[in-house]
Amino acid sequence: SSGINAEYGENKRIIIDLLNSGQTPSHLFYTKEFLLKELPELSDKTAVVQLHKGQMTRMTDLIASQGLIGVFDKPKGFPSIKRIPLIVWVGKIRHPGNAGGIIRTAAGAACLSVIFSPHSVNIWNPAVLRASAGSHYMIPTYEGRSLDEVMRDLPEGWQVCVVQSEESCRRKTPSLPSLPYHEVDLTRPTLLVIGGETTGVTGRMVEAVEGCPHPVTSTFIPITPPLDSLSTGTAASILIYEMARQCKPREEEELLSASDILSRHKTMGTCTASETSGSSDVLPKLEQLLPIT
Repeated sequence: SSGINAEYGENKRIIIDLLNSGQTPSHLFYTKEFLLKELPELSDKTAVVQLHKGQMTRMTDLIASQGLIGVFDKPKGFPSIKRIPLIVWVGKIRHPGNAGGIIRTAAGAACLSVIFSPHSVNIWNPAVLRASAGSHYMIPTYEGRSLDEVMRDLPEGWQVCVVQSEESCRRKTPSLPSLPYHEVDLTRPTLLVIGGETTGVTGRMVEAVEGCPHPVTSTFIPITPPLDSLSTGTAASILIYEMARQCKPREEEELLSASDILSRHKTMGTCTASETSGSSDVLPKLEQLLPIT
């Protein structure tokens, strides 16, 4: 695996996209000369190293490597674009494809950020990076934050939307208003809460949302029986783009000044990810959930 402050890009398309966006790899490993000719011009700061096929195979978990590996610093800033006031919190997601897909969808819809709970898959896992198609560099993405912590520091004026199956809405959160996703008002700043693949919304998550001071709605995606739920990544995509449909993207300055984020919630504390996630990242300040340059 890669170092703490640098990550592998193992897909030619991802490497090209990162290079075109201004990212500079510290190292670029390749097997065939023609692969370099397909890339944008590399910086003099990039160490370019040719490897034998066997060496490349040992550096990656891919069965069939494309013959390119770029080592990039983790993102220190993000594009300054209009964004929708949506933070996506995901609980105990274990599948790299689902995690990467959610990051990619949230980036495509211009959400504020994505937060993964403790005991989720390592978001810098190469499989997650591949599934996100490099979207880690487009949206602030954090790990190791419990729902209690995020809810505690959520600014005034925000609402919470819990995504479940229709049956789970009745069984797990009978005290909360329950609506199909297309009937929920998502025009206001929203924290979207999504459970993991196997556990869904847990009792601890329910306790956190039922005890919070913000308006909370439980929402479901209508599904034709006998199916009763969709995959975590699919459900997240539907809700994210429903909000994108309802909510006009806002300028970065408007998002920063629209709430009392900076005045009342200066810090979200720090978090060190658990051993299961394999990361040493920390989540410093709440304003870093918002786009920065």
